[in-house]
Amino acid sequence: MLTKINVPKTSIVIEIENKEITIDNMIGYDIKMVFRNQDAEPSLDENGDIFEPLYWLDIRACPTDDIEFHSSLGVKAEKRKFAELQAFFEYVESNKRNLFDLCGLKGELS
Repeated sequence: MLTKINVPKTSIVIEIENKEITIDNMIGYDIKMVFRNQDAEPSLDENGDIFEPLYWLDIRACPTDDIEFHSSLGVKAEKRKFAELQAFFEYVESNKRNLFDLCGLKGELS
């Protein structure tokens, strides 16, 4: 099942399908987002029960082209892109648990 989320106030769309996250955008950034399992091996608690795996969210945003400025207009355009990136990161930080659940992962989130 494909889930599409339009991040408010941005051109950024988060797509989740089969535990895979794809980020599409119109701002010229390569954005990757993945929940990584922090535990290499399952561990047991004092009663011998298995702990839920612990995940953390890894997000990276890199410009697709080298950034070079020759005028204030270029800086202003990049500033708008940064505003979208900031809105994206704030949305993800506020909705991390929901995104984790939409991926169908089981475990704890750090």
